[in-house]
Amino acid sequence: MQILRRVRLHEFAWSPLILALTLTALGLAFVISATASPGSDRLGFEARRQIVWLIISLSSCLACLHVPPATWKALVPEFYVGMFALLMFMMLMRGTALVPRIGGEHNWLVLGPLRVQPAEFYKIATILTCARLLSDPDCDPRRLSWVCIVLLVGGLPAILLSREDLGSSLTFGPMLLGMLFFAGMRLRHLAALIGSGVLVIAIGIARLPREGYQFRRIQAWLDPESFALHEAYQTIRAMRAVGSGRLLGKGYGMGEQNLLGYIPEKHNDMIFAVVGEETGFIGAIIILGLFVAFSWVLLAAAMRCRDPFGRFVIGGFACLVMGQVMINIMVVLGMMPVTGITLPFFSYGGSSLLATFTLLGICLSATTDRHVSLMRSQYG
Repeated sequence: MQILRRVRLHEFAWSPLILALTLTALGLAFVISATASPGSDRLGFEARRQIVWLIISLSSCLACLHVPPATWKALVPEFYVGMFALLMFMMLMRGTALVPRIGGEHNWLVLGPLRVQPAEFYKIATILTCARLLSDPDCDPRRLSWVCIVLLVGGLPAILLSREDLGSSLTFGPMLLGMLFFAGMRLRHLAALIGSGVLVIAIGIARLPREGYQFRRIQAWLDPESFALHEAYQTIRAMRAVGSGRLLGKGYGMGEQNLLGYIPEKHNDMIFAVVGEETGFIGAIIILGLFVAFSWVLLAAAMRCRDPFGRFVIGGFACLVMGQVMINIMVVLGMMPVTGITLPFFSYGGSSLLATFTLLGICLSATTDRHVSLMRSQYG
């Protein structure tokens, strides 16, 4: 098995990488705006760290580009077992110095000065595992039994993760359903799964302890004014920031809600509120359009990919990104309860940026076979 290969610049699809770098550059600009001290021309600590993480993430992307899809496929069992080993470790060590309680949840692995969110890397292992299942010649996504097998393998990590990181676990749904639909799942099965998911969520909400933190989040979403000083504070401030931006926004670095520090988590989970306040409706639509374009070119690359494993990896990544984008924006706009989830490529956070660019590198690697064959056919 060939572990590494040389990939030239003309041999892979450039469009996803260009759009990803555009989104990341814009995201970095808004991280700088969200963390800058008024009257200071120096970069904040978060902005400097984000630049370092961007360099590391881009290096990981380019390194993964040189690893053939067959190698990623062969390593799937190790990735999946490693993911569960880390999940069990996080559960056993919760409440200790390694897995402390941060923001009400135990979803961070603290290694000295470094904080890592393993959930971001669970997504990589899950996409690769489900892509290998779906690319198996015996797999028939039109049969409900195979749909259930894929959902069991891909959904089990999300179920275990949901106890401590509900936001990240929610992103597994669009990712898995998108991969199954992309593989040819029947529409009636898709409708049944969506209906079952809604029913499970409703039952889960009904069984939540009435005095628990998660139930209060739901109450705050339904009646934000009654929880304006606590659970709904973040939502209300984000919605005010977005609404105050109106059509054209207040200008970069000129948002009052941002400058006065009224938006909690404004440089990571709520960064879209800063975008809305400073660039208005037009700017927000442009950013959303870039995300749609990114997913579109990924899906187009997946359709051209001859390797089934690579095709499902690319399709899963596109669905993951758009699902995460929609959940993040819906939270900012008050359309669903507050849950901690980053805006891909945009939000501050090394784990998210590194995992996203690593997946992008794997996807770009899967596009090389198509581009190499095209070049050979054109130039002999």
